Amino acid sequence: MRTEQMASLAVEQSKPRRRKFSPYILTVAFAPIILAVWWVVTEGRMASAILLPTPESVARAFPRVVFADGFGAQVSRTLIEIAGGFVLGASIGFLLGMLLSSSSRLRAAYLPALSALEAIPTVILAPIIIAWVGFGIEGKVMQAALACFYAVFITTLSGLGLAEPNAVNLMRSLKASRWQTMWKLRVPTALPVIFGGLQLGATTAIIGAIVSEFIGSTGGLGYLMIRYRGSFDTAAYWVIIFFFLVIGLATYLIIWYVEKRVVFWRHTAITRPDLEKA
Repeated sequence: MRTEQMASLAVEQSKPRRRKFSPYILTVAFAPIILAVWWVVTEGRMASAILLPTPESVARAFPRVVFADGFGAQVSRTLIEIAGGFVLGASIGFLLGMLLSSSSRLRAAYLPALSALEAIPTVILAPIIIAWVGFGIEGKVMQAALACFYAVFITTLSGLGLAEPNAVNLMRSLKASRWQTMWKLRVPTALPVIFGGLQLGATTAIIGAIVSEFIGSTGGLGYLMIRYRGSFDTAAYWVIIFFFLVIGLATYLIIWYVEKRVVFWRHTAITRPDLEKA
């Protein structure tokens, strides 16, 4: 038996190893493809320059936009609106998800109403919120919170129901209280799903804040976009779009990093498939 094991080990070692490469190479390689298509479309006059400027014109407009007076303050205002709305909406969504998960009566009573409210487009509520709280940051934070609330709420509610029935029965046999079962079993089981909701909620928070700035604002990146669009400065307009892409990428990476630290067992299983086989 020992000889057979040594022989199989020697065969495994003699097999050519596949070269591992980072998946982020594909991400980086995608950027020049987009630039090439963009250049071909604009140089071939396939799209109007008013709608889609050339990459060169956007590159020339970049320093003019970024180094303009007050640009840093406009970026900071939008980031505060997004972060404040995300924290507020995600917190309320998580707590409501836990509350409705703990009671079937509450879930039956309020889940249909909350789902119906989500069907109302946030762009319709933006003028009402501005009329209530004014054109300041508070209204934008509220709009971003409304936009991201439901994604975190529904994923939390769904994730908390994924605990194995046998594990729940074991906690009950150990005389664990309802909240002990919630925090020690249901929440850890639901964390991968909850973080998926946080990723989606962060994206919708960005959309909610920008839409609110479009409707009515005295500052922010959305306000700058309205100004550039009104003056037909399309290149500067696309510079702001680039900043939205950077904000979206940054929020994704931040949440991904936190998830990697909190839900460490999931990432260990993904990066170390040999542990799953064991």
